[in-house]
Amino acid sequence: MIDFMDYVVHTFGTSTDWNVDNSYSYLTATSDALLSFQTPSSLALHVSSLSTPNFATSYTLSTLGQIDGSISYLYSTVPLAHIPSQTTSIPLKSLVRGYRDIKLPIGLQEKRQPFQQDAKKPTLLHATLALPPPSVLTGLYARRINPDTLLSLSLYSKSVALPSASAGVPPASVLAHVQHDTGRYSIEGLGSTDNALLGVRGLWNFGISPPESDGSISSATPSELVGDLTDFPTRLPLPPHLDALSAYHNRLASKPSLLSAGAEFYYSPFSHVIGLSTGLRFTTLTPQITPPDEPPARSSNKPLAGTSAALLSSASHSLLTPSNVHHSSFPYTMTLVLTPLTGSISSSYSVRPTPNLALSSRFDFNFYSWESRYVLGGELWRKHRTSKDPDHSTSWAREKTRDWFTPAERALKDERVAREEENVLKFRLDDTWNVRALWSGRVKSLLVSAGVSVCPTSRGGSSNAPVTVAGGMARPGLDSDGGPSEKRWTGSVGFSIAYST
Repeated sequence: MIDFMDYVVHTFGTSTDWNVDNSYSYLTATSDALLSFQTPSSLALHVSSLSTPNFATSYTLSTLGQIDGSISYLYSTVPLAHIPSQTTSIPLKSLVRGYRDIKLPIGLQEKRQPFQQDAKKPTLLHATLALPPPSVLTGLYARRINPDTLLSLSLYSKSVALPSASAGVPPASVLAHVQHDTGRYSIEGLGSTDNALLGVRGLWNFGISPPESDGSISSATPSELVGDLTDFPTRLPLPPHLDALSAYHNRLASKPSLLSAGAEFYYSPFSHVIGLSTGLRFTTLTPQITPPDEPPARSSNKPLAGTSAALLSSASHSLLTPSNVHHSSFPYTMTLVLTPLTGSISSSYSVRPTPNLALSSRFDFNFYSWESRYVLGGELWRKHRTSKDPDHSTSWAREKTRDWFTPAERALKDERVAREEENVLKFRLDDTWNVRALWSGRVKSLLVSAGVSVCPTSRGGSSNAPVTVAGGMARPGLDSDGGPSEKRWTGSVGFSIAYST
């Protein structure tokens, strides 16, 4: 479960029409959320508040050997009063990272609205101070330069454990990041004061660009206003530009998918560190990716039937949309990432066979060491189910009081009950028998997460030694000297409790 501040930062991006999925850094976000989640290892308490539409605070207290905590503040120039901020109203799927339903990039399905000249550009300030010493200060400054560009500055500073007169300047670093997203492609530039690290990332989407119109319809002859496709049910031929646009919408509606390719490159002139990776992602898109345009106001001057104006008017409202197309397949996402310098390749496959179940698998292989790793995991959502048994002890009372409320009030009540009883269970297992499980849900007005992590370790505490598991029991393997080594299971249990207003 993500923190309240991370939730507010994410809603800041969605409120300003920023698509976080159209970035190379989020190429494997689906498999990472299902397979690389972390479980709490202590008791942590989070108290947060969106005190004003533009200001939020958060306090954290945890116990892990010693008591520590953090204080966070956030300011946004964009009012966020419309987002749910109470723990009883925040959708659980907004806090739990799971299978990501990727949508068509905003720059392709609709044009971003330009910022007003006299209005302030969307800006966000966020700072967190972790206590006690050695304290860590992290900060974030994000600003939308224009509808297609986002600039962010990240600060990290850590104090020394035992300050003295001979101690130098506390270690600190600043990371500058700028991203330009047009919908069809996204390019990012990074620069860090840590070893003067420089980097560039890019992502390109294939086969989703709508056909371009040359604006020559008004000067076209009547014979050129006829295409190959016909409108239903009039059976009249469509103009060429609407012919191509209809084929584009029909393709997205029948097979809504997205193929993306990207790469990243890093270089540090001080330490001469080089990083390079490239990857592919193929995923299905969410429904309603091409919503129909709003019909124009009706005019008394109706065009004559059979004319080009009538063809344009009828064809613009007959384009096939996903709302009336039945999808035969379930959502899935496939990724392939290659790192040539280290010789590693990683492939993942995530699928959601039912609305409440998502499964994922990842296979890593290194060409230099011939080592491999396999991870399985998934998430299971539990929805509220209303009892329809007529013999239920309280069914008669619900029927008697059902007419006391309006349909809108009953819908709000059912939604609240379903939201309160919604919970999710996440689990993962790898080839070294490391097991993790995380449960997240609501208990009264609190958001609770309970996690457990179990892994086989040797007597010396190393979990990298081989272990043979048969029949559910761990058997001794071989230590570095070739002799038998005793194996045992170790683990940790933690709880996280959050409350926000």
